[in-house]
Amino acid sequence: MTSLARKVTVPTEDEALAFVASGAAEADAGRRTLAEDMAMLAASGILNRLCRGDPSAHATLLRRIGRVSLPVGRLAEGHMNALKLVALHGTARQRQSCQAEADSGTIFGVWGADDDPPLRIAEGGDGALRLSGGKRFASGLGTVGRAVLTAESADGPQLLLATVTDRARADAAVWKTSGMRATVSGRYDFNGATAEPLGAPGDYLKEPHFQGGVWRYAALQTGGIEALAEEVRRAVATRGDAATEAQLHRVARIVALAHGARLCVEDAARQVEGPGAGPGAVALSLAAREAVEQASLDAIAIADRALGTRSFATGHRADLVRRDLAFFLRQADLDGKLTQVGRTLCRADLPVGEFWGVA
Repeated sequence: MTSLARKVTVPTEDEALAFVASGAAEADAGRRTLAEDMAMLAASGILNRLCRGDPSAHATLLRRIGRVSLPVGRLAEGHMNALKLVALHGTARQRQSCQAEADSGTIFGVWGADDDPPLRIAEGGDGALRLSGGKRFASGLGTVGRAVLTAESADGPQLLLATVTDRARADAAVWKTSGMRATVSGRYDFNGATAEPLGAPGDYLKEPHFQGGVWRYAALQTGGIEALAEEVRRAVATRGDAATEAQLHRVARIVALAHGARLCVEDAARQVEGPGAGPGAVALSLAAREAVEQASLDAIAIADRALGTRSFATGHRADLVRRDLAFFLRQADLDGKLTQVGRTLCRADLPVGEFWGVA
């Protein structure tokens, strides 16, 4: 007797991204979670491709995800970052176990921001560690199943691996923001919870993967610029020959901003993820983040001018993108990041125009 297996259709990359785009407004309004979106990214192979292969391809994928949903992009980048940290600092058993979990659909994240009281290792040993305190800005509450955490120790931040599926410990109600609402980045209480150590104290801060990894955020944000640029382009294109010179100039400027941001991010990705990456590559990644921030702010201003009140209309695509992008740009110690770039450049022996060409 022959049984017919049920045919499973694997979504293409375009189909998965279209699905994410179709639910972005509902997710922003809190009417759905990002769990289905992340499942689609996993089913299409996007999440797997983010963790393997060429960094330029990773930058392209992050841009494409950011273009349809910055919140989904934030969770995808967290998954990518968490598995990278496991690959860099984990034992063979941890690498194998985490990859198997990811292959079976578990979403990983990196939760670094401490709550009050902060996360601490209350009891230690060779096996599981018992924790106290908590984390805030814990992106993906209810969607992320395993998190890489940081806990301070005398020798530097200790990375930990923890299961974060206990809904009683999660507090999403504190996440009240105008942008990136769909990430549900609330608090998680780790009092009495357990975790396992990942690597040695101080591993988290090792370059070029600590500050240098900021190119991933910048790639997502570049996707946000591209989304705004497309809204402006479409709006002006519908005017046909009636489009004014000023409106056509806005299209040219915002698309140029998007393309310039893309080139910066792709170069940073190649240099940071390349063999032997040093301080110059890290500085380039931080400089790219700064360039993308300025391009984002300029793009928002151009879109507001080009689209007028439509930029602020609830339900309009531009309103969602501008809110998410403006909020996503706000990250920790931005002035310190720029100071690091300046110091690195001022200590260089090569002139401007040559330094990053050989970093």
